Amino acid sequence: MKFKIHEYSHPNFSGKIFKEAPNCSLGIVEKDGVSPRNYHALSMYPEYFKVNNQWLLATESRMDTVCVVDDTKGSEKLDIVEFRNLKKGDKVVIGRTEDASEGIYVWTKGFLSEEDALKDNFAFRAGRSRETAFSVDYDKLYELLKHEKEHNGYVTLVVGTAVALDKGSRKALEYIIRNGYVDAIFCGTETAAFDLEQGIFETTWGQKKFTKQQNSAQNAYDVINLIRKHGSMQAAIDQGLVEDGFIKAALECGVSIVIPATIRDQFSLPETINNVYQAQDAMRKHARKTSTLIMMGSILYTIATGNMTSSYNKFNETIRPIYMYTVDIQEFAVNKLSDRGTLTAVTMVTNAQDFIRNIENAMNR
Repeated sequence: MKFKIHEYSHPNFSGKIFKEAPNCSLGIVEKDGVSPRNYHALSMYPEYFKVNNQWLLATESRMDTVCVVDDTKGSEKLDIVEFRNLKKGDKVVIGRTEDASEGIYVWTKGFLSEEDALKDNFAFRAGRSRETAFSVDYDKLYELLKHEKEHNGYVTLVVGTAVALDKGSRKALEYIIRNGYVDAIFCGTETAAFDLEQGIFETTWGQKKFTKQQNSAQNAYDVINLIRKHGSMQAAIDQGLVEDGFIKAALECGVSIVIPATIRDQFSLPETINNVYQAQDAMRKHARKTSTLIMMGSILYTIATGNMTSSYNKFNETIRPIYMYTVDIQEFAVNKLSDRGTLTAVTMVTNAQDFIRNIENAMNR
């Protein structure tokens, strides 16, 4: 059964509340990076703003942003901007209501059927309990990945260290990349270094087989040193230094890799982005294009990526949901993203290594 994208429906703007609503109020930015008082902070939901007596949908609505309006008659436009990127002279929507009374309307039922729209919750899926047959999540994901590949979707993965520490999961992820199911990868320096360590030394934490004497970081640091000596991961791969792994597969297949630094990094790869704002911008460049997001075993990068990714976007003039999957062995970790407002994420409590192997097995059938 082929995957069917949820269709989007706009609110009925013929209603009284919309017709009588005022145009949204705008405040002028007086200093770069400083928003006017009473700014309207956006959410993950679709939001509409009334400008020059017409309701405009803000695409890419996401957490911790404001709406900048070009209210030039005949060329009205909305731009969703992080606070730090505001420029002097920008016109920012102000107002704290969401019911159209200030020309601002948050629409929570755009992707629901008519029957579901009568309910209160905004969701792409039914409720869950400990008795739920979670295999349905895998089945839907398999079909979704096939759909994205066939229809030029954009799939972004957030990869934690667990995937890099296991030969089978590395091989599974490499298969998925080489067969065209991945467009971008976000991971930390440590994750990339562990994958490269296996590709160069065939070890994990310096060992081919784990014994009582574990956790030697020598080979991991040697790997970073070697990559720095060659100048880049790409150069090391081009010169035959790396035998296998998902980093090698991604670079050979044109899949973008973003490696944001963390405060705990002690030794960075040449590609590691040490400036936090530059790292955010690099991640957001792909988040804005993403149609499916899969986050595996990396709670901090998962929360960061989820919060900068809208729950919907416009692709080829069609408004569609962005499908999100968050995978971790801890229930706390997968629920953390939902707690912070990313209500469209499908949570899967499982080992990230097992998860990616299941994906490979299904795609290989």
